[in-house]
Amino acid sequence: MEKSTVAIITIPLNEWNETRSKINDLTNAVQSLTDEKGNELLTPKEVCEMLKIGRTTYQRYIVNGTLTPIRINKEKYSKVYVKRAEIEAMINEGTT
Repeated sequence: MEKSTVAIITIPLNEWNETRSKINDLTNAVQSLTDEKGNELLTPKEVCEMLKIGRTTYQRYIVNGTLTPIRINKEKYSKVYVKRAEIEAMINEGTT
């Protein structure tokens, strides 16, 4: 049976607080890149880069239903996003 070992590390409190603050900032930054269901949202530019397509092809995918746009606001000219999972599924299926 393996023995469990514990390491005790001593660092100055101000360094620990700074490190903890940076970890919290990183956590918040990652969470801001996801929607309420945990799906990362991509801009049209990011989608075009991932699929190696032009903006016209992207727009055609939206119009014919290949991609499902997500609007943050319900206004006509609000920003549009696409779920990363949807793009990755297209790539895995080879439908691009």
